[in-house]
Order: sequence, then structure tokens, then C-alpha cells
Amino acid sequence: SDIAVRVITRVIGHYPARNLILVDLGWTGCSKQGEACHYGRIEGHPELVIGGLKQEAGLLKSVGDSKLDFTKYPLGMVLRVEPYHSCAHTKQHDRIHVLKEDKETVAEVWAICHGW
Repeated sequence: SDIAVRVITRVIGHYPARNLILVDLGWTGCSKQGEACHYGRIEGHPELVIGGLKQEAGLLKSVGDSKLDFTKYPLGMVLRVEPYHSCAHTKQHDRIHVLKEDKETVAEVWAICHGW
């Protein structure tokens, strides 16, 4: 609850034979920092970790390589990544959506300052 930043991603594919879930979040959306810590955590899904990142897509796998129940992660499902390094993740975007307590309603939109 003390993590201020979340990066939103969606489930866009299933690879049952490889026990992997494809999401639309790659290193261009979240940064390659924290690879040893799986780039962060998947909020509300301690059974999942980010197993790898491509430029615009990522692969989720199960903790301990246990068999995934793909029906729990339908195509289009929205997941929230709690990033390993919030500054590096945030700089990948042009704005931040500040949410109200319900974690759904946008209260404000902040522009990201690029450059120093």
C-alpha cells in the first residue's frame, strides 16, 4: 500500500504449452531496471512474476513454475504492475494519472518533465 506508482497492462495472449501469459507491457513501458526482482510485482497476484520483457510486450510466469490456470487471466484483463523502480518506470511515459482512493477514478493528470 505504500507504493505510489502502478503501471497498467493488459493480458493479450496465452501460451499454455510454455505456461506463459503475454501482456502489452514491455521495457518501453516500464524500464529494464530490476530484472533480478522480476521488474516489480503484479498487484493482487502474488502467484505471477514478470519473466521477461521485449520492447513492447512482456511475459508473465508463475512463481515456482507451478501450472497456470489461464481462465483466471482472460484476454483483455487489466493488471497493475508495482514497479521495482518507480522513477525509471514513470519516465517511460508522458503523463501520470493520479487516482482517487477507489483506484479507478482519475482525480488529476500530471505531465512528466523530460530532461533535467
